Amino acid sequence: MALNGGWDSGLTSVLDVLRTAQAGRARLDPDLPELEYTVVTPGAAPVTTAGGLLVTGGCSVTDAAGAGTDLLLIPAMAAQGPATVVDALMRDDVRALHRDLRHWAEAGGSVAAACTSTFLLAEAGLLDGRSATTTWWLRDLFAQRYPKVALDMSRMVVRDGAVITAGAAFAHIDLALNLVSHISPRLAAETARALLIDERPTPSVSAFTDHLRGHDSLVSDFETWARAHLHHEIQVADAALALGVTRRTLERHVRERLGTSPYAFLRALRAERAVHLRATTSLPVEDIARRVGYRDAGSVRRLLTGG
Repeated sequence: MALNGGWDSGLTSVLDVLRTAQAGRARLDPDLPELEYTVVTPGAAPVTTAGGLLVTGGCSVTDAAGAGTDLLLIPAMAAQGPATVVDALMRDDVRALHRDLRHWAEAGGSVAAACTSTFLLAEAGLLDGRSATTTWWLRDLFAQRYPKVALDMSRMVVRDGAVITAGAAFAHIDLALNLVSHISPRLAAETARALLIDERPTPSVSAFTDHLRGHDSLVSDFETWARAHLHHEIQVADAALALGVTRRTLERHVRERLGTSPYAFLRALRAERAVHLRATTSLPVEDIARRVGYRDAGSVRRLLTGG
């Protein structure tokens, strides 16, 4: 989403990461889902960022919801201090967005925000009872204003259910990579490497090197092994044995990195492959079931419907 007076790099850096990931997915694994994205604006009128970039309107939050969009990401609002953050929250267009965000969340859509826009999610009540983070220089104001939020300043990106928050302005890169990693940890790592063109240490690439340092090779190896064996009736114990670790170790790494269980990740990979085969081939459901490791069509139908 582009907002009037929004932080320019917050919008453009997220788009750059997603474009790079989309370009890399076909080379890495054509079965990975497409990363489809569009820029949403609060209304039909063009939006002007803090730096003067003009973003043409045309796609609203309602339009995006009607198109089946999974997640709405709100980059930071440009603000130079606590008073200007509060002023921005009182703007008519921002207050109207609160209603749109609540409707979006009630309909089951995920939301993400970084830096000052975490306040926007909190103001809409979407962070109540959840863990979240915000930018370091506004932590006191956030804690005072939103006591129902469990503020976690120990992590750059915090995912709690369908809501994702990230820290300061350049955490938009970490946020975008986090989104990609939930499609494929391996794709996120390759995207970070592709964007890290010059390995000389500079502050401008610290977010990418932080992501690479946090890259868990065991989780990537698990993904690679699982994708190569999806046509078999594999179990988590099989993967652990093949990777030379205990099941408990594999479960711990996957939970710490992806926030889910190895079984749930395997199920997601099977669903992803099944959707791809159904969309790109004329195979009957029975054949698709066998290609994703199930014995019968009923299992794959339940997989695709979330049953």
